Amino acid sequence: MKKRRKKRKNIARTWFFAIIIIYFIYKVIFDFVIGQPSSEIVKYGEIVEKGSYECLIVRNEKVITSPAEGEIKYFVEEGEKVEKGCKVAEIFSNQISEDDKAKLVELNNRIKEIQANKNNIFDADIEKINSEIDNLIYEIKQNVFIGNYYKVNILKKDLKSLIDKKRRINGDKSFSGANLENLKAQKEILESKIKGSLYEIKSIDSGIISYNIDGYEEILTPQNVGNIKYDFFDSLNVELNNLKLNKVIYGQPIFKIIDNISWNIAVFTDIKESKTFKKGQKVTIDFYGDKIDGRVKDIFIEKNKGLIVIETNQYAKNFNKERKLKLEIIKKHYKGLKIHRDSIVEKDGKLGVYVLDINKKTKFVPIKLKGYNENFAIVYNTFYYNKEGDNYVRVRTINLYDEILRNGKKYKEGEIIY
Repeated sequence: MKKRRKKRKNIARTWFFAIIIIYFIYKVIFDFVIGQPSSEIVKYGEIVEKGSYECLIVRNEKVITSPAEGEIKYFVEEGEKVEKGCKVAEIFSNQISEDDKAKLVELNNRIKEIQANKNNIFDADIEKINSEIDNLIYEIKQNVFIGNYYKVNILKKDLKSLIDKKRRINGDKSFSGANLENLKAQKEILESKIKGSLYEIKSIDSGIISYNIDGYEEILTPQNVGNIKYDFFDSLNVELNNLKLNKVIYGQPIFKIIDNISWNIAVFTDIKESKTFKKGQKVTIDFYGDKIDGRVKDIFIEKNKGLIVIETNQYAKNFNKERKLKLEIIKKHYKGLKIHRDSIVEKDGKLGVYVLDINKKTKFVPIKLKGYNENFAIVYNTFYYNKEGDNYVRVRTINLYDEILRNGKKYKEGEIIY
């Protein structure tokens, strides 16, 4: 009998401790896993919505052809920006030889030498002749006064001889004068010959000079970008041809001028993805490391594909050589205080979060969204402005390192959270 009672006491004691242990485990799980309030410390962050897309570069570009056959010389580098009227190349037709070009250079140098020395070589002789002429004129006057006309005739012949000598030194009859005129005549003949054989090719517009063409310059233009079909893009095989040669023939493409002020990127997407773009939306394009800004100019839908046309006025390295490529496009980029969306609640028509003060008491603080995705939101820091009527009112909001509650809808203002 005593053994039975003792056994019953042991069983009861076992159940008692078991219930206590189970209750303790339940409290631990509930309080620290299920029932423990979840909070987060507010920090800076960003939300980036981007994607990699098949793209086509569409530019305003004009192909310039050769006006003659001959040797070509270039004065502008690939990718260099030029103004309208800038000399890009020269073409020498076969009518002019290297000897002719060298002779013209030699003639120019000889003419400059003669013109530089002409006034110095005979300075002393001219002064002597002028003095003799003055003396002869004086003698002639004296002999005329005394009536010695025989002597006057002899002196006149001497005077004429001196005047002719002076003219030969100074004028066209001089060695230097005759030589100079001869050289100028030869120069005119050569220049006339060269002028008819030398063609200067100048830029008809300002823009970027490129010596690479792919044959689509007149097909893929901003004017007809909306007509580009995905099937055409998919089958497009782009091959660049370098136009830089030593000799060209008439009508041969020699370079192209690209409008660098504005150019387009045609972006192909599926229908669902095309809905993430809006006309007028600002985007950022990662062009092989160069970040450039653009704007969605147009959106076209064709069967199961979307065509997004992005316009940009910014320069990107090597954009003049690219046609078909993959680019990363950033559609949305928000920076600010980053919080979980489940922290956001609505109270009295205002969005906000519950901030825990130093006493762990909840306080509703209004927020203003910059942007959001499925899980997070970016909001303003410290304060923002709301328009009320014609005025803007400054509103205080959350700060960096505030502690806010997650799952905000579970709580009310004024609660003490342990």
